Amino acid sequence: MNRFRFALIAILALCSRRASAQEFYNLTAEQVRIDTLLPRFACSFPLAGQYADSAYSVAIEYPEFIDMTEADVRRYKAITADTLPPMPKVALTLGVERKRGSLDVAFVPLVFRDGKYQKLVSFKLSLTAKAKDSGARRIRSHNDAASPADRYAAHSVLASGTWAKIRVPSSGVYHLSDEFLRRAGFSTPDRVKVYGYGGELQPETLSGDYLASTDDLSEVPTCTVGGRRLFYARGPLSWDEAGNRVRNPYSDYGYYFLTESDGPAATQDSTAFADSFYPSGHDSNALYEVDDFAWFQGGRNLYDSQVFTVGVARDYEIAATGQPGSGSLQVVLTAYGASVASVSVNDSVVGTVSVPASGTYDVMREGNARFTLRNVSDINKVSITQTSGGTMRLDYIALHCDAPRQAPSLSTASFPVPEYMHHITNQDLHADGPADMVVIIPTSQKLRQQAERLAALHEQADSMRVRIVPADELYNEFSSGTPDATAYRRYMKMLYDRAETEADLPKYLVLFGDGAWDNRMLSSDWRGYSADDYLLCFESENSYNHIDCYVSDDFYCLLDDGEAIQDDYTDRYSCYGKPDVAVGRIPVRTETDAAAVVDKIEAYMNNENAGSWQANIVLMGDDGNNNIHMETANTVADMVQRNHPEYVVKKIMWDAYSREASATGNSYPDVTRLIKQYMASGALIMNYNGHGVEYCLSHEQVVNLEDFSSAVSKNLPLWLTAACDILPFDGQEENIGEVALLNPNGGAVAFYGTTRTVYSNYNENMNMAFMTEVLDVADGRVPVGEAARRAKVHLVEGRFGGDVTVNKLQFTLLGDPAMKLALPTLDAVVDSINGVAVAAGEPVRLGAGASVVVKGRILDGGRTASDFDGTLTATVSDAEQTVTCKLNDTNPESGASTPFVFTDRSSVVFKGSDAVSQGQFTFTFAVPKDISYSDGTGLINLYAVSGDRSRTAGGASEAITLNGSASLGTDSIGPAIYCYLNSTSFTNGDCVNTTPYFVAEISDEDGINASGSGIGHDLQLSIDGEMGQTYVLNDYFAFDYGSYKSGTIGYSIPSLAEGEHTLRFRAWDILNNSSVVELKFRVARGVEPSIIDIGCTNNPATTSTSFRIIHDRVGSEMDIVIDVFDMSGRHLWTHSENDVPSDNVLTVDWDLTVDGGRRLGTGVYLYRVSASSDGSSYASKAKKLIIMTNK
Repeated sequence: MNRFRFALIAILALCSRRASAQEFYNLTAEQVRIDTLLPRFACSFPLAGQYADSAYSVAIEYPEFIDMTEADVRRYKAITADTLPPMPKVALTLGVERKRGSLDVAFVPLVFRDGKYQKLVSFKLSLTAKAKDSGARRIRSHNDAASPADRYAAHSVLASGTWAKIRVPSSGVYHLSDEFLRRAGFSTPDRVKVYGYGGELQPETLSGDYLASTDDLSEVPTCTVGGRRLFYARGPLSWDEAGNRVRNPYSDYGYYFLTESDGPAATQDSTAFADSFYPSGHDSNALYEVDDFAWFQGGRNLYDSQVFTVGVARDYEIAATGQPGSGSLQVVLTAYGASVASVSVNDSVVGTVSVPASGTYDVMREGNARFTLRNVSDINKVSITQTSGGTMRLDYIALHCDAPRQAPSLSTASFPVPEYMHHITNQDLHADGPADMVVIIPTSQKLRQQAERLAALHEQADSMRVRIVPADELYNEFSSGTPDATAYRRYMKMLYDRAETEADLPKYLVLFGDGAWDNRMLSSDWRGYSADDYLLCFESENSYNHIDCYVSDDFYCLLDDGEAIQDDYTDRYSCYGKPDVAVGRIPVRTETDAAAVVDKIEAYMNNENAGSWQANIVLMGDDGNNNIHMETANTVADMVQRNHPEYVVKKIMWDAYSREASATGNSYPDVTRLIKQYMASGALIMNYNGHGVEYCLSHEQVVNLEDFSSAVSKNLPLWLTAACDILPFDGQEENIGEVALLNPNGGAVAFYGTTRTVYSNYNENMNMAFMTEVLDVADGRVPVGEAARRAKVHLVEGRFGGDVTVNKLQFTLLGDPAMKLALPTLDAVVDSINGVAVAAGEPVRLGAGASVVVKGRILDGGRTASDFDGTLTATVSDAEQTVTCKLNDTNPESGASTPFVFTDRSSVVFKGSDAVSQGQFTFTFAVPKDISYSDGTGLINLYAVSGDRSRTAGGASEAITLNGSASLGTDSIGPAIYCYLNSTSFTNGDCVNTTPYFVAEISDEDGINASGSGIGHDLQLSIDGEMGQTYVLNDYFAFDYGSYKSGTIGYSIPSLAEGEHTLRFRAWDILNNSSVVELKFRVARGVEPSIIDIGCTNNPATTSTSFRIIHDRVGSEMDIVIDVFDMSGRHLWTHSENDVPSDNVLTVDWDLTVDGGRRLGTGVYLYRVSASSDGSSYASKAKKLIIMTNK
């Protein structure tokens, strides 16, 4: 369903009065499949020139239909009760993306014709553009006469002068008393002026007129009556034309500003003043509403926490704001399950409110009824009695009077005084010039230092113009000081509208702070937190449905006039907005978490841990649901292999492995082991498709929250999860996405996943679109946020199957949107294999036991990169094999009826490294007996990194087949194995920590078999003979540099119980001879680590040095303390950190300064390193450090 893949085509210059374009489409049965959603066709026609001057029409011509099956008809009727038309109803949307226009076309390709339900499967779209009539064009020309840039003031009024911030709880007339003004810090009340427009929710579709009329802060006229100075203020509540209340979900107050300056204040006489606000909705509508409960952890709406009891009336007293007599009453109730309540006003029954039954994904539903009244009094008793149904709560009661109240007497009425908040420092965001990246930080600015680090990274590495903006400054200039998510958007739109070139358009938005679904922090989950420590979240109007509720940072990036995130909040198929800026959120609450994330981003951008792991892309597919998740994973994997053969694609399909059942449920232990292995060893991308919740992946909980929080690796992937509820960052519950990003020792460098429940078919579309973009290097590497932005634009335009639903809004990027993946930018090519040039065409046949010499080059722009010196890693894989899954789950509701079948290169023949010198390389490997002996081609993947890690290269060759046998030796002796735990000083029976690091050094003259393709021929470690503690270590084996005859395994053994243990390790050579070694050891907590050696990189040091600590606690948590003393024993400097080292060397940098920033002078000093692990006592070692001419 909805897997339309089009190449769309027509570009309309529209330079004449008429233009047209035509395109034929043929859809398959799969593309119009009906399952849990209706199929939807979508495509897009790019527009050029003055496209807004034309009117467009699209006709479906030459339609061909096929009949729907009875099952299709049943599924259709289960989805909707709507009657199908005889021809699809075509929806046209004029879309704009980064100031480029397009006509987006969409319709449901289902019809009811001649008494039959049918599917449209073939047709021609005919697009006609006709110039609008001259009158309409003159109107548009008049409206657009001013440039969008002219909507904005050159400077904010807040740029100079003294300013105080005040607030009001509701709309009305307020008194600016002399006492109040003096309390606000103003000595001359007569010279005080009021600026702002209060707290009403700003429109979420922005027009040029609105932007111009509310730009910055305008002076509010005051009126002096009887010596009292009055002004009208707008609070956070307003009423629309239909009498519905509109609440600002971001604030319970409206804000204004006071300043004292020369010149007369704006004033109005009493008549003009009253006419400016009377009558308004506040003069005829009264509201009862309590917001202290959320049915669902998401959405903008809150409810009354009090629960109705069936048969028991609940009374509410509401004072009429208008004149007694006739009016109406609106009652909005919420309930889980079909429910009914009766309503009476002043003891007269006026009717009932019915709440419909809750759907599968609903946590409640809403019932809304409006009753005509004839008995409105000054004080009204409204009684609500639940008569049937489930749990019911009140949303709100609105009492409307047909006649508004009398205008207030400005001379005699009592008016409240606003609340003084604080003075603000001068600011001038309106003076900001172009910026490539905007970083918004919370009002408290606790995170500013880390935001500045991130800004500096991009300024230095990417020559970006980066601007850091505190949230309150945005509110002050773009929402009258009132918290409102639209303020973020309006600032971005100002930069966007002012840009005269593509280069000056803003490109990235970083939301550097966590968010809350309860922006006002009124619910029990959020009460007591400070909103100043958080950034706002744009939450959906729907606050009860797992699918239709969403939180989306895309809202801030829809920057074209009239663009909406959702055209109709009741229609999930109305999300046509195209983000114009790439956005990412770094959901941190503390500086410690922020520093951890920026540390990871910095290390990644500097490619500090460059290695062959960056060539791995792991695709994971969950079982069940008729294999749809494995199909998606396989489809994406095959696309990557086809378009980017330089990557080593690893397929992990749940159902290809044995599922185990226990009292606690089903599990896939082999799948868990494989995923954890890649989490430790590293991958460029980890891509999961399947079921999920906040705390685990898949029903079998293959990987859980603890696995992400305890992950240890500096080889950090981008995680992508096409699954439900993986990163609801706006909640209080820990979730996989945030935990993975915030883990200082591993996890992820960025995470792209969903915040709510999603549909698998739309997930596939998103996955394909995102992966296509993020791996594209045709015009340079695409930053992860830009890849997400382009993917969403493509889906709106119908590419990759299309998606104009809320489903795509559920995908959020946690991380830096401007960070680029570590993709190779140079090419690595194979020139010859065993002296045979690969350009000859025929693949080179390699037999088992053969020694193979491969030669090749690194290319830059097609020429040998003679200045490239570094390391090459080659991965040689056997031919593709067909894998038939095990059909573990045959449950008719959740499983599958046929096994999933896919192809995979699951057998790795060799993986090793050798040198690259002047752009040329040679490596040698031996072919093991465990090959497939097929005529299929093998694959050589190449990855190279320069010595300074600044350049990487990738490539692939299929110029080999692995079949037949070479001259095999008669050796019957297995490989030599030397193994130990933690360090070479280990002796049999020693005591070790609970997570010892296992090392095996293996050698054999014929070569080591690390392929794992032969049954039982794995490199295998077993603890105490337990199957649950048996580990296949093929992927942890690394050949020694330039060798295929020796190599090493390093593996951190999962936590062991205290006491005596025995390990057995088995290894094989390429002739399938094996050897086994056995070690006995004792596990105890608190075993002191061993500091094998310490040293300094610069000794003598002049400006800086790095301490190097060689230890025996790889993969274990360590506490490190470094102290520096002078030779008299006086303590000068200390540094402490907690780390989980991925190798046996820890490095700590020091700039030779001590507390207060003072640099140490020339002399001899003593430094001491202390280390502790697992609660042990500290081991220590000391040496001398010489500092010279440090000035």
